[in-house]
Amino acid sequence: MTVLYRISIDENADATVRGRFHMINPDAGILPEEDDDLLPLEIMIDAWQRMKHGSFFVGDGLGHDSLPMTFEQAAAIADGHVLRDAFEKELDDEAEPDEYFFDRIDEIIESFEVSEMLNTPAFWEASGFWEAATDEDFPEDIDAYPYIDFTFTACDARYVAHLTPGTHWATAQYCD
Repeated sequence: MTVLYRISIDENADATVRGRFHMINPDAGILPEEDDDLLPLEIMIDAWQRMKHGSFFVGDGLGHDSLPMTFEQAAAIADGHVLRDAFEKELDDEAEPDEYFFDRIDEIIESFEVSEMLNTPAFWEASGFWEAATDEDFPEDIDAYPYIDFTFTACDARYVAHLTPGTHWATAQYCD
């Protein structure tokens, strides 16, 4: 899988989640903006699905994931989640739910904010970088890559209870 982005959960208090959305591949193109109000739900669903199915690729490299619990604990949290049925319906390609999950965004997400893009211009935009770049030229420190900080608050803390600080994962997807 080509890794384009990395999502990090830094804090989860009361119903408010704070984190970062890094662009770790120059082919990614854009980072989410504040008017992209679907991003919180995408983060919630993506994390839940990975927890349910053990789809974290834990390691210490830039494209690796981090899960601050065992896979068994993560699966138990996902299985007991208050929105489990809604998440499963949303992820079921063959299901035709009466009420679409993303249509209920106002019932689930109270607020969403993102920062300006930080760490720009990106190191790969430096003059002459691409002409001489090798794999060793790409930093292993995630803080060298462009990112946004995000904050969102759910209407109910149970909706975001599975978003554990210290969790981060690489992804090739971002729906704009």
